[in-house]
Amino acid sequence: MITPIPFDELQFVLLRAEHDLSGFHSSEPELDEFLRDDALINQNNLISVTRLVFWKGNLVGYFTLVNDSIEVRAVEECDREESYHFRKYPALKIARLATHNSCERFGVGRSMLRKIFSISITLSHYVGCRIITVDSKHSAVDFYKKFAFKQAIRMPGETVPLYLDLKNALQRISRES
Repeated sequence: MITPIPFDELQFVLLRAEHDLSGFHSSEPELDEFLRDDALINQNNLISVTRLVFWKGNLVGYFTLVNDSIEVRAVEECDREESYHFRKYPALKIARLATHNSCERFGVGRSMLRKIFSISITLSHYVGCRIITVDSKHSAVDFYKKFAFKQAIRMPGETVPLYLDLKNALQRISRES
């Protein structure tokens, strides 16, 4: 049985030029390439922000966030805000999320989502942020659905657009506490 890595043992730090990323290998080479070749450039150009996740000094994961929006019609009726009269909801997008191969199934992905939820709640105190979106690889859809992400309008292609209504998630958490 695999014992999950406790959340409080993980360090979440912003990507900086001095970080050594050469040893990071996930199950998706495209995600590894992004981290090594593009993440810092995008961050310096204010396009995205990448946080690295360390455990005992080892890089075990990373995630990248960007601003987004989602068409109201892509959201289920039960998640819509009746008084909202615009075409799109403001959103935070999980642009990339990857766990090191050696740490898969140790709860690192779950912890990264927990951190992303925390960031989105903080963000929502400063700007509108109703929805968390992700264009999920087909292989990761079940992972996100475990955390109450719902499938948005399905577009043909490599990814599956999913979303989580932050307001409803917070209400659900309050009821469960």
